Amino acid sequence: MPISKLSPKEDKTVQKEKRGNLTSFLEHTFYKRLNKTKEAELILVDDTVLQMFRIEGTGASSVSYEEQRMILSYFYTFLSKTNEHFTIETTKLPVSTASQVAHLRRKLRNLTSLKPTSERGHLQLEIKKNMIRAKIEKQKELEERLSNIEYLLFLYAETPRELHKKSKQLVSLARSYRFHLSMLNPKEKELVLFQLNNLNTKL
Repeated sequence: MPISKLSPKEDKTVQKEKRGNLTSFLEHTFYKRLNKTKEAELILVDDTVLQMFRIEGTGASSVSYEEQRMILSYFYTFLSKTNEHFTIETTKLPVSTASQVAHLRRKLRNLTSLKPTSERGHLQLEIKKNMIRAKIEKQKELEERLSNIEYLLFLYAETPRELHKKSKQLVSLARSYRFHLSMLNPKEKELVLFQLNNLNTKL
């Protein structure tokens, strides 16, 4: 069974098998484990540590040529200003619709709290609730089918404490040059690790 996103619809046996696959997979690579901490650092076989960041998009394709040159200039300056040991990779990750689903669920909860007094009002309310439920399911389907090209930055350090310090400094430096680095969550890291070591596998 391939390692992929753990769906809430899957039973515990399937989820346990996928986690077991990840553990087995890590044992045969240059990685030891993902730490069970807030930052979920990746421990390498030599006990050094690695953190993964997403380089968020800047919307360069929708701005003028001069603005594109400025964005590239900022990025070049950012790269030249840091002495940290990092690499940048490009890969594809599943589209995340978590924020859209959360927004729709809030709307659904608000509707559920309403108490219509007429039969017509009750019918209209049920229609609205069903429309929102359908939108939620559509968002979930999109997440399963679509993927985005992602630009990932891998930052290395000798210890978790050093990595934490370097991460804060790098994120701050990127922000000063109009770039935003966001840390990948553990599930995204699992997908990236599996994909980088199984290049013919479609996630």
